Amino acid sequence: MSSKLVAAGLFSVLAVFALVPLGVLLLRSTGEGWLSVWREDGALWALRGTLLTASGAALFALVIGLPVAILLGRTDLAWARAARTLLTLPSAIPPYIWAMGWVALANPRAGLLNLVLGPGTLDIYGAAGIAFVLGGAGLPLVVLPTLAALSRIDASLEEAARLSGASVWKTLLAVPVPLALPSALSGAALVFLSSASSFGVPYILGVTANPPTPTLTTRLYGEVLMGAGGLHRAAVLSLGLLVIAVSVLVLNAWLSGRSAVRLSSGKGLSHRPLPLGRARWVTSLLVMALLAVVIILPLSAVFLTSVQPTWGELRGLTFSHWQGVLSSPRTLAAAGRSAMLSLAAAALVTGLGLAIATTRRKWLETVGDGIFALPGTVFALALIVTFSRDLRFIAFERVALVLALGNTLTLLLIAYVAKHLAYGIRNSSDGLSQLDPSLAEAARLSGASGPRAFLDAVVPQLRGPLGAAFLLTFLTCMTELTVSVLLVPTGAEVLGTLVFELQSYADPASASVIACAFIVMILIVITTTSVVARARGARR
Repeated sequence: MSSKLVAAGLFSVLAVFALVPLGVLLLRSTGEGWLSVWREDGALWALRGTLLTASGAALFALVIGLPVAILLGRTDLAWARAARTLLTLPSAIPPYIWAMGWVALANPRAGLLNLVLGPGTLDIYGAAGIAFVLGGAGLPLVVLPTLAALSRIDASLEEAARLSGASVWKTLLAVPVPLALPSALSGAALVFLSSASSFGVPYILGVTANPPTPTLTTRLYGEVLMGAGGLHRAAVLSLGLLVIAVSVLVLNAWLSGRSAVRLSSGKGLSHRPLPLGRARWVTSLLVMALLAVVIILPLSAVFLTSVQPTWGELRGLTFSHWQGVLSSPRTLAAAGRSAMLSLAAAALVTGLGLAIATTRRKWLETVGDGIFALPGTVFALALIVTFSRDLRFIAFERVALVLALGNTLTLLLIAYVAKHLAYGIRNSSDGLSQLDPSLAEAARLSGASGPRAFLDAVVPQLRGPLGAAFLLTFLTCMTELTVSVLLVPTGAEVLGTLVFELQSYADPASASVIACAFIVMILIVITTTSVVARARGARR
């Protein structure tokens, strides 16, 4: 089968389950009466809340992430490896779990810190709290690209500054900071986009704040719950999120172009860390204390909440209700659905991503990237608007095809696959670009067919990238909330929506038990993957 036919078939699938729904949503959002929806006070306040909290999160991540990355990437900072390990956690753990930790710490009436400092001393609710939590969760988006940019900077530039008599701190400000700043700004733009698209954190920290802090995602959720009339208003409001997303992506593309650091041949591949001197231990302690507050403290609070007999009290900690929560029929049913959906989504994302990558069609890869960049709430709403009613297709007046996806787990699975397809595409494309073609050529010369040569010679070389795509998709879908909360069928909870409901309406301690199970699972997977990768590297 030619690659053109494969590409056409794959595009048809993406068109039916992603592009057409987005088109339908755009038509609904620009229909009659759209201007009156935006004139409502609630809509404007939600837009203001989104811009305020997303801007605050991006600023926080930039102000913290850029200096930390500079110190990690260019100085002899102590405990640098531990700091890098800590900075991987926010990218692996869902933002709403960080919000749960900060609710346990800084609830004005019963937060653990307020038990020590006095009631009302700290209040995590409101716009500032949302920005703080989302900014902390987005730190890797700033730190990782900044570290990558630093690794490409010619080390002789810093050596020249030092030989000219500049101090370590002046050298850092004069050379690495200006060159790495575009990459950090690009990461901050992504933090803005992810924060504007977030649902769990704004709902947990904004809806019950006094006064409430509405955002577009929480407003959309409320409109969808209202039914048919609310769907029209939700479709109109979704256009605001879409415009924000496109604007940020254009800005990020421009910043990415500006952040390309070009090196002279043979230079910049290695560098000596700049010595901090007497300030080394003080600076190292400050960095580790900062990471402990932003990362370790909220995770510890989630654990403490899970062992409290009464929420807000530290007396008589017990594991007694762990067994009850984890063995509850409701928890087991939600875990089973999440595992089934996540495994299916991971397999489909890996397979479809590989198929798209092998076609070598950049426009197909761009479509996958575009769907991934869409706010999850907008994409979920597009699927709801399109598939809320059964779709009937009649061919030759004899054959009828009925597509009944509304309020089903199948629609949720479709959303998972389409939203995370970029994981499979990117990992497969990177793997194929580093592939040794001689094995496939040898298989063909030995008489193997094209598909057989691909399976026997190419796929084994892609085990690493494909395994990474599978694991990343699985972990993301197991803990996913933004898409799930809108698409999960009535009476068919998944783990993300179960934790959200327990935290928001019923039992924070039980929600923390499940969140701890999430964290343990994520840490086991990360550790196992790291050990396997090191073992493979040692064998080579």
